[in-house]
Amino acid sequence: MIAYKAFTHDLRPPLQGGPPVWDGTLPFDLPPVEVDVSSAECAPGWNACADAAAALRIAGFWPNGRPTRLFRVDASGDVYPRGDKIRAATWCVKEELTEDEVATAIHVLSQQWFAPELSAAMTAEQVAWRAALSRPRRDAAAVAGGLANAISARGLSWRTRQFDNARAAWAARDARDARDAWDAWAARDAWDAWAARDAWAAWDAWAARDAWDAWDAWAARDAWAARDAWDAWAALMHTYAAGMKRIDAPPDKYTVGIRDAYATGLALVIPTGPDELGWAMVDA
Repeated sequence: MIAYKAFTHDLRPPLQGGPPVWDGTLPFDLPPVEVDVSSAECAPGWNACADAAAALRIAGFWPNGRPTRLFRVDASGDVYPRGDKIRAATWCVKEELTEDEVATAIHVLSQQWFAPELSAAMTAEQVAWRAALSRPRRDAAAVAGGLANAISARGLSWRTRQFDNARAAWAARDARDARDAWDAWAARDAWDAWAARDAWAAWDAWAARDAWDAWDAWAARDAWAARDAWDAWAALMHTYAAGMKRIDAPPDKYTVGIRDAYATGLALVIPTGPDELGWAMVDA
Protein backbone atom coordinates (compact mmCIF):
# COMPACT_ATOMS: atom_id res chain seq x y z
CA MET A 1 0.00 0.00 0.00
CA ILE A 2 1.43 3.38 -1.03
CA ALA A 3 0.94 6.26 1.42
CA TYR A 4 2.66 9.51 2.43
CA LYS A 5 4.58 10.43 5.55
CA ALA A 6 6.14 13.70 6.71
CA PHE A 7 9.30 14.31 8.69
CA THR A 8 11.09 17.46 9.80
CA HIS A 9 13.93 18.83 7.67
CA ASP A 10 16.38 16.76 9.74
CA LEU A 11 14.18 13.63 9.61
CA ARG A 12 12.61 13.74 13.06
CA PRO A 13 8.93 12.95 13.74
CA PRO A 14 7.18 16.32 13.21
CA LEU A 15 4.68 15.92 16.05
CA GLN A 16 6.36 13.62 18.57
CA GLY A 17 9.87 15.04 18.25
CA GLY A 18 12.87 13.07 19.40
CA PRO A 19 16.08 12.11 17.58
CA PRO A 20 16.34 11.72 13.81
CA VAL A 21 14.70 8.51 12.64
CA TRP A 22 17.40 7.70 10.08
CA ASP A 23 20.16 9.27 8.01
CA GLY A 24 18.11 9.84 4.85
CA THR A 25 19.37 6.83 2.88
CA LEU A 26 16.58 5.36 0.73
CA PRO A 27 14.87 2.98 0.72
CA PHE A 28 14.58 2.63 4.50
CA ASP A 29 12.44 0.35 6.66
CA LEU A 30 11.10 2.13 9.73
CA PRO A 31 11.90 0.16 12.91
CA PRO A 32 8.92 -2.12 13.71
CA VAL A 33 6.80 -0.96 16.63
CA GLU A 34 3.73 -2.23 18.40
CA VAL A 35 0.65 -0.90 16.65
CA ASP A 36 -2.68 -0.05 18.28
CA VAL A 37 -5.48 -1.67 16.27
CA SER A 38 -8.30 0.10 18.12
CA SER A 39 -10.61 2.64 16.47
CA ALA A 40 -8.72 5.60 18.00
CA GLU A 41 -7.47 8.01 15.36
CA CYS A 42 -4.34 8.92 17.34
CA ALA A 43 -2.65 5.87 18.86
CA PRO A 44 0.70 4.04 18.89
CA GLY A 45 2.13 2.90 15.57
CA TRP A 46 3.77 4.49 12.55
CA ASN A 47 1.21 6.85 11.03
CA ALA A 48 1.01 7.84 7.38
CA CYS A 49 -1.71 9.31 5.14
CA ALA A 50 -3.40 8.19 1.95
CA ASP A 51 -2.54 11.46 0.20
CA ALA A 52 0.30 13.96 0.39
CA ALA A 53 -1.92 16.94 1.19
CA ALA A 54 -3.29 15.28 4.33
CA ALA A 55 0.21 14.34 5.49
CA LEU A 56 1.40 17.93 5.03
CA ARG A 57 -1.65 19.38 6.80
CA ILE A 58 -1.28 17.12 9.84
CA ALA A 59 2.49 17.55 10.16
CA GLY A 60 2.39 21.30 9.55
CA PHE A 61 4.19 23.26 6.87
CA TRP A 62 7.20 24.19 9.02
CA PRO A 63 6.75 22.82 12.57
CA ASN A 64 10.30 23.66 13.65
CA GLY A 65 10.78 26.71 11.44
CA ARG A 66 12.05 24.64 8.50
CA PRO A 67 9.90 23.06 5.76
CA THR A 68 8.68 19.54 6.38
CA ARG A 69 9.82 16.81 4.01
CA LEU A 70 7.28 14.46 2.41
CA PHE A 71 8.00 10.86 1.46
CA ARG A 72 6.17 8.04 -0.27
CA VAL A 73 6.03 4.97 1.94
CA ASP A 74 4.91 1.43 1.32
CA ALA A 75 3.48 -1.13 3.74
CA SER A 76 3.77 -4.81 2.99
CA GLY A 77 1.97 -5.87 6.19
CA ASP A 78 -1.32 -5.02 7.84
CA VAL A 79 -2.48 -1.41 7.87
CA TYR A 80 -5.21 0.23 9.93
CA PRO A 81 -6.95 3.28 8.40
CA ARG A 82 -8.24 5.60 11.13
CA GLY A 83 -9.67 8.94 10.07
CA ASP A 84 -7.08 10.83 8.03
CA LYS A 85 -4.31 8.50 9.15
CA ILE A 86 -3.18 4.96 8.40
CA ARG A 87 -1.32 3.06 11.13
CA ALA A 88 1.13 0.24 10.58
CA ALA A 89 3.86 -1.51 12.53
CA THR A 90 6.38 -0.35 9.91
CA TRP A 91 6.61 1.34 6.53
CA CYS A 92 9.30 1.25 3.91
CA VAL A 93 10.29 4.84 3.05
CA LYS A 94 10.66 4.70 -0.73
CA GLU A 95 11.33 8.18 -2.10
CA GLU A 96 11.05 11.87 -1.28
CA LEU A 97 8.51 13.96 -3.14
CA THR A 98 9.83 16.62 -5.47
CA GLU A 99 9.20 20.29 -4.77
CA ASP A 100 6.68 20.33 -7.63
CA GLU A 101 4.78 17.47 -5.99
CA VAL A 102 4.81 19.29 -2.65
CA ALA A 103 3.52 22.43 -4.40
CA THR A 104 0.66 20.36 -5.81
CA ALA A 105 -0.21 19.20 -2.29
CA ILE A 106 -0.14 22.81 -1.08
CA HIS A 107 -2.46 23.79 -3.91
CA VAL A 108 -4.91 21.04 -2.93
CA LEU A 109 -5.01 22.44 0.61
CA SER A 110 -5.27 26.03 -0.63
CA GLN A 111 -8.35 25.12 -2.65
CA GLN A 112 -9.92 23.82 0.57
CA TRP A 113 -8.84 26.71 2.78
CA PHE A 114 -9.11 29.90 0.73
CA ALA A 115 -11.60 31.73 -1.43
CA PRO A 116 -11.44 30.35 -5.01
CA GLU A 117 -10.17 33.59 -6.49
CA LEU A 118 -7.15 33.59 -4.15
CA SER A 119 -6.24 29.91 -3.90
CA ALA A 120 -3.63 30.07 -6.67
CA ALA A 121 -2.02 33.22 -5.26
CA MET A 122 -1.94 31.76 -1.75
CA THR A 123 -0.38 28.58 -3.12
CA ALA A 124 2.40 30.66 -4.67
CA GLU A 125 2.94 32.56 -1.41
CA GLN A 126 3.19 29.39 0.67
CA VAL A 127 5.56 27.78 -1.82
CA ALA A 128 7.73 30.92 -1.75
CA TRP A 129 7.84 30.87 2.05
CA ARG A 130 8.70 27.18 1.99
CA ALA A 131 11.67 27.95 -0.25
CA ALA A 132 12.82 30.87 1.91
CA LEU A 133 12.56 28.95 5.19
CA SER A 134 14.83 26.25 3.81
CA ARG A 135 17.58 28.94 4.03
CA PRO A 136 19.26 28.06 0.71
CA ARG A 137 21.99 30.72 1.09
CA ARG A 138 24.13 32.32 3.79
CA ASP A 139 24.80 36.04 3.38
CA ALA A 140 24.72 38.26 6.47
CA ALA A 141 24.91 41.47 4.41
CA ALA A 142 21.88 40.37 2.38
CA VAL A 143 19.99 39.56 5.60
CA ALA A 144 20.73 43.04 6.95
CA GLY A 145 19.54 44.59 3.69
CA GLY A 146 16.36 42.54 3.70
CA LEU A 147 15.56 43.56 7.26
CA ALA A 148 16.12 47.22 6.39
CA ASN A 149 13.60 46.85 3.56
CA ALA A 150 11.15 45.11 5.90
CA ILE A 151 11.41 47.90 8.46
CA SER A 152 10.79 50.52 5.78
CA ALA A 153 7.78 48.64 4.35
CA ARG A 154 6.19 48.61 7.83
CA GLY A 155 6.67 52.36 8.24
CA LEU A 156 9.10 52.03 11.14
CA SER A 157 12.33 53.85 11.94
CA TRP A 158 14.11 51.13 13.85
CA ARG A 159 17.77 50.17 13.98
CA THR A 160 18.95 46.58 13.65
CA ARG A 161 21.35 44.70 15.88
CA GLN A 162 23.00 41.42 14.99
CA PHE A 163 23.53 38.81 17.71
CA ASP A 164 25.89 35.86 17.65
CA ASN A 165 23.00 33.40 17.75
CA ALA A 166 19.26 33.15 18.40
CA ARG A 167 19.74 32.37 22.09
CA ALA A 168 21.67 35.62 22.58
CA ALA A 169 18.87 37.58 20.88
CA TRP A 170 16.26 36.05 23.18
CA ALA A 171 18.47 36.77 26.20
CA ALA A 172 18.68 40.43 25.17
CA ARG A 173 14.92 40.53 24.81
CA ASP A 174 14.44 38.99 28.26
CA ALA A 175 16.89 41.45 29.80
CA ARG A 176 14.97 44.35 28.30
CA ASP A 177 11.71 42.93 29.64
CA ALA A 178 13.15 43.30 33.15
CA ARG A 179 13.89 47.00 32.75
CA ASP A 180 11.52 49.87 33.35
CA ALA A 181 12.31 51.30 29.93
CA TRP A 182 11.11 48.10 28.27
CA ASP A 183 8.10 47.09 30.31
CA ALA A 184 5.37 44.67 29.27
CA TRP A 185 3.31 47.36 27.53
CA ALA A 186 6.29 48.62 25.56
CA ALA A 187 7.17 45.08 24.53
CA ARG A 188 3.61 44.45 23.38
CA ASP A 189 3.58 47.66 21.37
CA ALA A 190 6.84 46.65 19.71
CA TRP A 191 5.44 43.28 18.71
CA ASP A 192 2.30 44.97 17.36
CA ALA A 193 4.42 47.33 15.29
CA TRP A 194 6.50 44.51 13.83
CA ALA A 195 3.89 41.75 13.39
CA ALA A 196 0.69 41.70 11.36
CA ARG A 197 -1.64 42.84 14.12
CA ASP A 198 -4.13 44.25 11.61
CA ALA A 199 -4.42 40.83 9.98
CA TRP A 200 -4.88 39.14 13.37
CA ALA A 201 -7.86 41.39 14.01
CA ALA A 202 -9.33 40.50 10.63
CA TRP A 203 -8.96 36.78 11.31
CA ASP A 204 -10.53 37.14 14.74
CA ALA A 205 -13.49 38.96 13.19
CA TRP A 206 -13.98 36.16 10.67
CA ALA A 207 -13.85 33.54 13.43
CA ALA A 208 -16.68 35.33 15.25
CA ARG A 209 -19.01 34.98 12.26
CA ASP A 210 -21.47 32.10 12.25
CA ALA A 211 -20.81 31.30 8.59
CA TRP A 212 -18.79 32.41 5.63
CA ASP A 213 -18.86 30.50 2.37
CA ALA A 214 -16.11 27.85 2.24
CA TRP A 215 -14.20 29.56 5.08
CA ASP A 216 -11.75 27.08 6.55
CA ALA A 217 -8.59 29.16 6.73
CA TRP A 218 -8.21 28.59 10.47
CA ALA A 219 -6.89 25.20 9.38
CA ALA A 220 -4.28 27.02 7.32
CA ARG A 221 -3.26 29.11 10.31
CA ASP A 222 -2.81 25.95 12.36
CA ALA A 223 -0.54 24.51 9.67
CA TRP A 224 1.57 27.70 9.66
CA ALA A 225 1.72 28.16 13.41
CA ALA A 226 5.26 27.10 14.36
CA ARG A 227 6.74 29.80 16.61
CA ASP A 228 10.02 29.60 14.74
CA ALA A 229 8.20 30.62 11.55
CA TRP A 230 6.15 33.43 13.11
CA ASP A 231 7.04 35.88 10.33
CA ALA A 232 5.74 33.52 7.65
CA TRP A 233 2.49 33.10 9.58
CA ALA A 234 2.03 36.84 10.00
CA ALA A 235 2.84 37.58 6.37
CA LEU A 236 0.47 34.93 5.03
CA MET A 237 -2.38 36.07 7.29
CA HIS A 238 -1.87 39.64 6.12
CA THR A 239 -1.63 38.68 2.44
CA TYR A 240 -4.92 36.83 2.56
CA ALA A 241 -6.71 39.47 4.62
CA ALA A 242 -5.59 42.16 2.18
CA GLY A 243 -6.54 40.02 -0.82
CA MET A 244 -10.03 39.57 0.62
CA LYS A 245 -10.29 43.35 1.16
CA ARG A 246 -10.73 42.88 4.91
CA ILE A 247 -7.91 45.34 5.53
CA ASP A 248 -6.72 48.29 3.45
CA ALA A 249 -2.99 47.67 3.04
CA PRO A 250 -0.57 46.32 0.43
CA PRO A 251 -0.73 42.51 0.41
CA ASP A 252 3.07 42.26 0.65
CA LYS A 253 3.50 44.68 3.56
CA TYR A 254 4.78 41.91 5.85
CA THR A 255 6.58 39.98 3.11
CA VAL A 256 8.86 42.67 1.64
CA GLY A 257 12.44 42.16 2.78
CA ILE A 258 11.74 39.62 5.49
CA ARG A 259 11.30 36.67 3.14
CA ASP A 260 14.50 37.61 1.34
CA ALA A 261 16.26 37.74 4.72
CA TYR A 262 15.19 34.19 5.56
CA ALA A 263 16.28 32.99 2.12
CA THR A 264 19.77 34.31 2.80
CA GLY A 265 20.19 32.71 6.22
CA LEU A 266 18.14 34.58 8.84
CA ALA A 267 17.48 32.37 11.87
CA LEU A 268 15.51 34.72 14.13
CA VAL A 269 14.37 38.34 14.20
CA ILE A 270 12.58 39.87 17.21
CA PRO A 271 12.17 43.27 18.86
CA THR A 272 14.94 43.37 21.48
CA GLY A 273 14.50 46.90 22.78
CA PRO A 274 12.89 50.27 22.08
CA ASP A 275 13.08 50.81 18.31
CA GLU A 276 15.56 47.94 18.02
CA LEU A 277 15.22 44.80 15.94
CA GLY A 278 17.55 41.99 16.95
CA TRP A 279 18.51 39.22 14.59
CA ALA A 280 20.81 36.25 14.18
CA MET A 281 22.02 34.02 11.39
CA VAL A 282 21.40 30.29 11.22
CA ASP A 283 24.27 28.07 12.24
CA ALA A 284 26.64 27.16 9.44
